[in-house]
Amino acid sequence: MRTLLLTFLCAALLWPASRAWACASCACGDPTLTSMGGEQPFEGRLRLSTMLRAWGHTEGQTNVDAQRLRELRMDVAVAYAPRPWLVLAVNLPLQAREVRDVSLARERGWGLGDIDVSAKAFVWKDREFSPDHLVSVVGGVKLPTGPRLRARDGTALGLDAQPGSGSVDPMAGIAWQGFRGSWSFLATTLGFLPTRGREDFRLGASVRTSVAAQYQPSPRWAVRLGVDTRAEKAADTNGEPEAAGGGFIAYASPDVLFSPGMDVVLQAGVRVPFVNQLRRVSSTPIAQVSLAYDL
Repeated sequence: MRTLLLTFLCAALLWPASRAWACASCACGDPTLTSMGGEQPFEGRLRLSTMLRAWGHTEGQTNVDAQRLRELRMDVAVAYAPRPWLVLAVNLPLQAREVRDVSLARERGWGLGDIDVSAKAFVWKDREFSPDHLVSVVGGVKLPTGPRLRARDGTALGLDAQPGSGSVDPMAGIAWQGFRGSWSFLATTLGFLPTRGREDFRLGASVRTSVAAQYQPSPRWAVRLGVDTRAEKAADTNGEPEAAGGGFIAYASPDVLFSPGMDVVLQAGVRVPFVNQLRRVSSTPIAQVSLAYDL
């Protein structure tokens, strides 16, 4: 995974320079640098992206019953706009997980995770060309495509070490995008309703919000600052709530976006928890880097 990240960064830095705005930006009348999921639609737009993310959390009390999870995850996604108002997307994750408890017992698992499919429909904009305001509705589902991993002796790894949950998890929400000169703004609210998966385990329902402001002084780079939140119900097994989890957490989310060449956007940032009201769960910052390319 480290080699993939190094190759990813080198390719972006060595991409031929260009003074022109990306063709996709010209086609939608908006030169704003955007990450995957924040782009404006135009019929036939095809965007590929990949994101590398590292994060972790610890459940329980240190030196008593703590269990630590660490994950390195790479997502590969494609989004296509068959109509000027509709964007369809598919996301496939590759995950490497390590779970360690207070006794130093450790489990490691890696492999393909569960595929996400989604659709975004733009239901309102203030004008047809280069709008200042866009409103969209989003719907999607996570499918149980991740295989069940086993240890060398044939026993199944624990649920936390598995890259997939074995459940079908729908989500839906609404988003707003605004543009004003060198500034752009984004606000989203998404609701997730997981179903029961392996070993009769079900993640708790959650509502996730994101608000962000971006300043772009040139066609080549931009800076963004956002706040991401998650309010969730505790997970349960056989209807019995888990001892850890459930509550509210908020992250400060600074990012830098850079366009090394036509139709390419490189983004790097971190998600730093500044409010944590999750029950018996402490979270690490989330480091991430992504690359998006419009064909």
